[in-house]
Amino acid sequence: MLTLTERRRLVVAAAITLIAVPALLLSSNNSSSSANTTSTLATAVSVAPADSEPAEPAFLPENNGSQAPEIITVNVPAPPTGSNVKGTASYIRWQGNLLGLRPCATPHALIGAIITVTNLNNGRSLECNNVSIQALPGNNIILIHTDVYLEIADLIDAPIPVQISF
Repeated sequence: MLTLTERRRLVVAAAITLIAVPALLLSSNNSSSSANTTSTLATAVSVAPADSEPAEPAFLPENNGSQAPEIITVNVPAPPTGSNVKGTASYIRWQGNLLGLRPCATPHALIGAIITVTNLNNGRSLECNNVSIQALPGNNIILIHTDVYLEIADLIDAPIPVQISF
């Protein structure tokens, strides 16, 4: 059942439709006179002087000739040789038989790469085998097996600032 407001809306929509549809049909039947008007307007619009040039954009600066820009020399330090990354290191204990490996994990090197880890606090370094390239927890760039980590720092010092190279 329609409410009073819905009925009023329906009547207004029907009235507008009954007026608009016949008006559109009558305007399309009178196409011969509208075609003449359209062609006259098209002719008037298409006429333009042949020697006119497009106007210069108002927002662009004037062109003062073609001056080459001054060359600027920027000195930057050379990249380190090899692959070096600085960050922090921590330790983790790998379970099971290590098969003679000195395991460490970093996403910065390929699996199986031999990585040199240097403690930036005391200068000690070690070599380990990368066994995982998964993302590491925290801001660490490398996790080293506990027994191997003891070669460069005490466990209580973790995490330590290091530089790794591979």
